[in-house]
Amino acid sequence: MFHFDPIQMTSFKYRDRITIFKDVLKTIKRCDEGGRKYTIMRRASLSYDQLNKYLLFLTNMGYIKEIPEPDGRKYQVTEKGSVFLRSLEDLRLHIHAK
Repeated sequence: MFHFDPIQMTSFKYRDRITIFKDVLKTIKRCDEGGRKYTIMRRASLSYDQLNKYLLFLTNMGYIKEIPEPDGRKYQVTEKGSVFLRSLEDLRLHIHAK
């Protein structure tokens, strides 16, 4: 018999923007020598349009930088982005500590 627990069901909701920022930054950091759009999109589970929106925001804020390559672009997390990512992870720890 299936037991419905509304508290558990909240874990199936869509991700918020902060979680997506964290996912994108972590994905780029994991990629050797920077991440390409397709890899970031796939590993962060984003559509192409969503990816472009988040990359634009993170680039404009100085959290990532775009590196032009002969065969496309790569993205790297800046020092400011690393600090931002650590802050997001610390915040998550404080929220879930209760």
